[in-house]
Amino acid sequence: MVERSLVCCTKTLIVGDSVVEIECPHCDEDIELDGDEFGLFECPYCEEEFLWEQESSSIEIKPAADFSVSDLRYFVPPAVLIGGFIIVGLILLWIVMGFGNAMSCGWQTTC
Repeated sequence: MVERSLVCCTKTLIVGDSVVEIECPHCDEDIELDGDEFGLFECPYCEEEFLWEQESSSIEIKPAADFSVSDLRYFVPPAVLIGGFIIVGLILLWIVMGFGNAMSCGWQTTC
């Protein structure tokens, strides 16, 4: 008995509502399939078999135990940018309020 390994296609191009164009994982030729057909297929060019599976449209939610500090790289830059704007805004507010108070009392006297 000859053992065969099935290769799954990954490159997909949606041609129409019901047709997808995939690339044969063996010979890299483009093959058109109906959008609702999934399973084992034979390439018409190289006659090798490949597996075409439906792509998952669900969102994977990881448990908290799988959390890594490296996941924060997506949240840190916006947080630093927003924090920087807040700090600059507070410094400018402090300067404007200080000059406003100085101008209302006069430069030489204290209120």
